[in-house]
This record gives sequence, C-alpha cells and structure tokens, in this order.
Amino acid sequence: MDFLAPLMLLGVVGVAVPVVIHLFGRRRAPVRRFGAIDFLLGTDRKVAKRLRVREALLLALRALACLALALALAKPLVSCAAHGPAVARGPQAVVLVVDNSFTMGYRLGGETLLARAKAAARHTLEEVGPEAEVAILFAAEGAEPALELSRDHLKLDGLLKEARVEARPADTTAALRRASGLLSGSSYRARRVYLFSALAATGFPPGEPPWPPGSGPELHIHDVTEGATLANVAITAVHAEKEPDLGARGVRVTAEIANYGKAPVQNVGVTLRVGARAVARGLVTLGPGEGAAKRFSVPLPGDARAADATVEIDDDALTPDDRRHLRLELRSEVRVLVVDGDPRTVRHDDETFYLETALRPGDRADSALAVSSATPDELPSLRLPDYDVIFLCNVKALPDGPVRALTDWLQKGGGLFVSVGDNVDADAYDAQMLPLLPQELKSPQTLAPPNATAKERDDLAERLAAKFEAGHPVFAVFGAAGVQALRAARFHRIFLLGPTTRGEGRRVLARYQSGAPALVEGRVGKGRVLLWTSSIDRDWTDLPIHQAYLPMVQQATRYLARSPNRDLPAEVLVGRVHELPVGPEDIHVEVTAPSGRRTVYEGEKLHGRTSVSFAATTEPGFYHVAAQTSTEALRPRPGADFVVNLDPRGSDVRRIEAADLPVSGAAVAAAGTDERAPRRRIELWHGLAAFLLMLLLAEGLLTRR
Repeated sequence: MDFLAPLMLLGVVGVAVPVVIHLFGRRRAPVRRFGAIDFLLGTDRKVAKRLRVREALLLALRALACLALALALAKPLVSCAAHGPAVARGPQAVVLVVDNSFTMGYRLGGETLLARAKAAARHTLEEVGPEAEVAILFAAEGAEPALELSRDHLKLDGLLKEARVEARPADTTAALRRASGLLSGSSYRARRVYLFSALAATGFPPGEPPWPPGSGPELHIHDVTEGATLANVAITAVHAEKEPDLGARGVRVTAEIANYGKAPVQNVGVTLRVGARAVARGLVTLGPGEGAAKRFSVPLPGDARAADATVEIDDDALTPDDRRHLRLELRSEVRVLVVDGDPRTVRHDDETFYLETALRPGDRADSALAVSSATPDELPSLRLPDYDVIFLCNVKALPDGPVRALTDWLQKGGGLFVSVGDNVDADAYDAQMLPLLPQELKSPQTLAPPNATAKERDDLAERLAAKFEAGHPVFAVFGAAGVQALRAARFHRIFLLGPTTRGEGRRVLARYQSGAPALVEGRVGKGRVLLWTSSIDRDWTDLPIHQAYLPMVQQATRYLARSPNRDLPAEVLVGRVHELPVGPEDIHVEVTAPSGRRTVYEGEKLHGRTSVSFAATTEPGFYHVAAQTSTEALRPRPGADFVVNLDPRGSDVRRIEAADLPVSGAAVAAAGTDERAPRRRIELWHGLAAFLLMLLLAEGLLTRR
C-alpha cells in the first residue's frame, strides 16, 4: 500500500485525544453515603451497566473517526494486475472494436467470450471520460459500419449491452481498417483504437495489414481469453450422394470433422438426423489439428423424395459449429425423347450421336436421364405426355398433326429443344412450325467457302461472344474455365433469324461475336422452348468435342424439364446471396427462414425474371420456399428449398502469433501482448471518507440517547 500524502499519517496520533478526554475529562463527585440512595442504586444496576457499554462505544467510534480522518487525508492506494487495456482519459477520439463473430460464443469459465468483451468495452467506455468522442465497431464479417464519433456515451453503452453473437466469422482486419478511416476525420490529435477479441488468426488475413506500417492510430489489444488455449471440434462440411448399395432410395452422407485444439479428442459422437429423428450414430477420434471424414449410408424414410438432414457432434465449448445442415434429395428421372432428323448407319456420323452420349455419359444408371430415340416418321405414333423433354435435331418441317400435338404438349408444360442443320428449310419451318419457335428462321449462313483450307475455315468461323446470360440455369454451372471452353468452340455455319418473334418470354441467352443469336428461349403456354441456331453434332460446329458441351446439354435438358441438377448443390454460407429460381407464372414467392421470418417477393420483383437474389441468409438452418401463380394458390415448392450453414473459417479458434498482430501507429505496446502485465491503481481514500461519515452518524445517534 502507498500514500499520496504520507505526512498526513501524523494525524494518527489524534486517536489518543478522545481516549484522554474519556479517561481524565470526567467529573468525579464526592462520595456521601445515604441509605435510601444505596437502596435505589442497588435496584437499577442493569441501567448502570448499559451506560458503561454506551460510553465504551462512544470512545471506540470517536477513536476510529480520528484514525479514518488521518488515513483519508493521507490518500492510500494499492495496485493490482489490470484485466483490460490501460485507458487514457481526456479529450480524444476513440473507436472500440468488439469481435462479435460466432467464435465469441465460446464458453470459457462459465461465460461467453463476447460477455467478457462487452464488459471490458463498457469499462473502457466509462474510463475514457465524457470528453472523449467514441464510436463502436463490430468485427463480424459484414457488420454495419459506425457512421460517426459520438459523445452520447449512454447510447453507446446501450449498443454494447444489446450486442449479440453473429453467425459469421471474424474479419478483424477490415474492422480495424474502418476504425482507422473513422478516426482520420477527427480533429483530436489523440486517436486510439481498443480491440476486444479472442484474436483468432482467421480474422487477420496474412499480408493485409489494416494500415501501412508506421501510420494508423494508437492500438490497444485486449485478449478476452487472457492467454488461455482454446480447443474446438467442428463439422466443417457435409455432402450427400447416391448410395447404389441401398437401392433407389439410398443416400450416402459424408461429414468432414476437424479438431482445432492442441490436444487429441477421443470418441466424439457423430449423429445423423433426418428430420427430427436420429437415424445413425458413430464415433470419431482426432489428433491435434487433424481432420477426418465420417460416412453414413441410409435410405430415405417413407415415400419422401426429399428430406431435411442434420449432422451433429457432441456439444463442446463452441456449440454453433457442432451441427451442419444439408438437403437430401432423390433425383427425379427426366424422360427425354431425341428425334433424329439425319440418322446414319455409322454411329459416330449420326446426327444425335454426341447428344445422346452427353445425355447419358458412359450409360451410367445414375445420370437420372431416361433417353429414348425416334425418327420423325415415328413421332405421330408416340404418346408425348410420356416425355418431359423432346429434342428435334435437324428435323425437316413436320406436318400439321405432329405440330398441333407438340403445341398442345408445350402448353401443358413440356420442354422442347430445336437444333438446325442441312435438313432444315427456313420457309417450310416458318410456314408449318412457327407456333413451336420463339423466332422465325431467315437463312443459313456459311462462313467459309467450301474450298477453304482448315486454317482459313477456323479463322473465318464464328465464336460465342463473351457476354451471355451467365446467371441463366443453362449457364449457371460454368466457371471461368467453362466459359473459356464455350468461347473456344468454332461455328462454320449458322442460321440467321428473322424479325418475327412469338411469346412474351422470348430472350436471347447467347450470341455469336457478330451479334447474331446463338441460343434463344421462348414460351408456349407453360412450356419452354430453346432454339439452337447451329447443328447439335459436328456438321456445322466443333462444340461437341469441347468440355463445355456436356454440361450445357445436361443443364438445358434439366431446365426444360424444370428439374435442376441438385446432385452437388452449391453450399450457401451465412451472409452470402442465394439465387432463388422463379418461373414466369409466379406472382408471389415467400421464403421462410429457420426462425420463422418471412421474405416476400411479388410484383416488379418477379416480373420477367428467372431468379431473384435472396440476401437475408443471416442464420444457419433450413429455408423453405412457397409460391403462388396466377392459376394456383400459395403452396410449398420443395424443389426450391435450400440450406444455409456457417462459414467454417470461424471454427478455427487458434490464436494469431504476437508477431503477426497489427502494429500500433503510435508504437504503443499492446495490452495482452507485452510480457509485463499492465497494472491498475486503486485509490482507497474514497472508501475511508465514506467510513468516516458513517462513524460520525453513529456517534451522533448515540449522543442523542
């Protein structure tokens, strides 16, 4: 213990003053014995005893009051280890950066790391004093930025009280960068940032400092873990695939599990739930920093073709990442009819050779496409409702009967793909088959003379333009490599289109570099039509030998059949935008989040669109979609349901190395990173003054009696 005014301790001798007064200041009356008085005093000895106790208490209170006065004037103080950053008071600009990522939901010592961060931040807000301008930023990825510095500390304290763990990983560097930008507009010379975080390394991308070396604000870092080593086991990914050994309804679910701790974990329970029912359970053992895959093979229950499933592990200190969701689906078989307009005896010269190979690669049973072939002459004898998609490949103009049958089939929701070739006559098509087409045919265009060399043919050939409907389901699966493969294909002959168009749903999905349409979409009633202005085989183009041919053909087939390929759906992470497919007949679409919150799309948000951007992916779990059309009431659309999961980066609780932490612009050692723990001074004289006041009040009460 130290004293700010040690000379005042001399006042301790004042304790003797009330003792002297008490012992020697009393008046002593002469003793006169009188029998009647002796009798009275003898009957009230209890009263005399209470008076002596009262005088002793008065003496003690007065002595303690003198001692407390002297000690209070000496201003005693003690120092102890600080549990937060050293805080400077006075006029200054301050930004408090609080990590509220889901990592901060980790429970340590009976409380969450966020609770510790909030307590330390609120204490810092109190300590900087009312003259400081303060802003609060949160470090979860995608957190709202603070607009300005404020002296309304009461409002800022309320903001800290209401802070909650977000289901997103930390982006601490970005938060510090925003804090630096906010402080750069302040007129105060003293600019400080206080960071309250578990300092997970994933929040500090290497090579991306929040400010250039030697610049930036004064940085104070408070490690809310207080140096503790965190351990965490998490499910980082789940996916499902068909399980042939269990029959048509079998699925295989694989969960990837990681141990981010420094100690091994033994026999962690892993459970697969389909709906609310646990259908399989196993154990996994992981070494420090290791990962493992756990597989379950189960049949889908009942007659359902889809189900919500969850893989979960035994709860640990960080529970949000102990479960991960997925959608289990049995693919609906798409029935495809390929009408071959130019059959050949040599198989690889046949018009539909490449198309059929792409529709059922390797004749695999799991392609989910049931492909049948026919000639144009056989078409009138076939029952069209037995097929979901029909390809007319280089077919001569059909008679009125098949055209009417195809039109009626399209009106009821069929999908038609039309490709051209040497058998296609533009005038005959426009006269007999225009009801099936989104746009009339004009004439074929040969891009190189017949006697041109191979190099001249390639130089004069058309290519697909770089700009096409990349968000359309036909092209949505293509990455950068797929786009390059599409553009690498050469087209030596194409059909030009005339000005006459049909239907409101017509649009050009892809063009050649010359601007001529390559793929045109149209609508006939509830049905969809795709018109391809080149051949489907190698007669007019070399596209069939490029890697982009197979996914384009399969995606076009599934789009026409309204059966998107969901074998390997792209995982939606919390905070990411999900493209939700919609139809031209939809007038009202609802998305229900796991918490029950609804998002509604209608009117202009749906008009003329094939998809809408859903950005309210703020919570992990199952999102269910319902839609209403002009002819049908609102009903669930299970095929559009999707799941949202946590970003696995937030599960990595390993701490960043001290050498990799951001450097303070003012070269101030960061609290919690210095080897010497910071000390905090606690002044005791305020308590002594309050104690003195209580003593004086007690002395006053006794003297009144």
